[in-house]
Amino acid sequence: MQQPNQMPEVATQELPPEAYTSDEWLAQENKKLFSRSWVFAGVESKVANAGDYMTAKAGHFTLVVIRGNDGELRAFHNICRHRGTELLDHGCGNAGKTIVCPYHSWTFGLDGALRGIPDQQACFPDINKKENGLHRASVAVFKGIVFVNPEPDQDLSEWLSGLEDVVWPHDITSPELISYGEPVTYEMQCNWKVFFENAIDGYHLAYLHKNTLGGPTQDKNIWDPYGDNQVWYSTENETVRSRVPNFVSTRMDKWNAKKIPHAEKEGYGGVYMLFPTTLIVASPWSFSISVMEPVSAGVTRLHAYVWAAKSWMSSRGSVKDIPGYDKVSGMIKSSHWKVHPLETQDFQTEDVYVVEKMQRAMMSPKYTVGKMASGPGAESPLTYFQRSVLRHMEA
Repeated sequence: MQQPNQMPEVATQELPPEAYTSDEWLAQENKKLFSRSWVFAGVESKVANAGDYMTAKAGHFTLVVIRGNDGELRAFHNICRHRGTELLDHGCGNAGKTIVCPYHSWTFGLDGALRGIPDQQACFPDINKKENGLHRASVAVFKGIVFVNPEPDQDLSEWLSGLEDVVWPHDITSPELISYGEPVTYEMQCNWKVFFENAIDGYHLAYLHKNTLGGPTQDKNIWDPYGDNQVWYSTENETVRSRVPNFVSTRMDKWNAKKIPHAEKEGYGGVYMLFPTTLIVASPWSFSISVMEPVSAGVTRLHAYVWAAKSWMSSRGSVKDIPGYDKVSGMIKSSHWKVHPLETQDFQTEDVYVVEKMQRAMMSPKYTVGKMASGPGAESPLTYFQRSVLRHMEA
């Protein structure tokens, strides 16, 4: 059932504390939420040719997206139908003309059909090959981005729920944009929902981020819902909704930052929270996709992919310059901060600092949520999100 596209007039806390601290609750999310959700798999350019594949995870499900010999993109569970062995290695690659299980060499076509079984007559004389093809999943491409769903025959447009009408103008296949390449991974000591709620909290922008984003205040920004998804705008300018705070725009203009062609004009959102685990940030200067990976009730990894205009990207440092870089794991961790996070001038670091403080507080028997700030630019988006979670959990 699709919920109405309207923010609650009054912000209230809908989820109990154990929703953020209990591994049993996370186990139910894996079963009831992530197992039926669209998740980010990668960019379409990674699977351009026959046999090209990329793997993805949706909760506990391991999935693979692969380009067929007929040019079609398909998604399957990355599980052999014989003994359940993982078929293709994690990441991206090319399977060749068929998918061969490394354990017993059962062979599947790129269309998922079972093609060959070693010693079939002696070992499996009665097997029905048609009934033992790979388990199907759903795959769809939106703006060059590949999304997968563990369930077959799912409709991406149903999930987007009209978000296509306010989509970002960025073309990640354009030669005008270059990518960092491999994602930057943050390992955060918090529940995935704590991070999601921080991202849609319009009330904190003017306070936690006063020196990095400069606001806006809760009455000068807004979140619009589209199904379970939400899109953020600054409303500081009375005549038009903006994709960045005025503070950021002024700073970037002062630095003469080069804008991305076709992304200069207003008319699109600045942050797209695609329920449940994908976060897209679009601006005139850059474009990023961040994916939340719940590791446990209290640990979340955030994998961030970044594209930007060539001249702007060339002026950026490497991942090693991000506060908290751990050279052993290659991840960004709060345990490796060398200065106080509020002194880094990095808003992402400020967010990690706060969500980890929130998670620690939730472990206290005294933890409660008081009256919340109502409004689509305050904390009503949190109530909207929590109701989405509950609806999926109760389905």
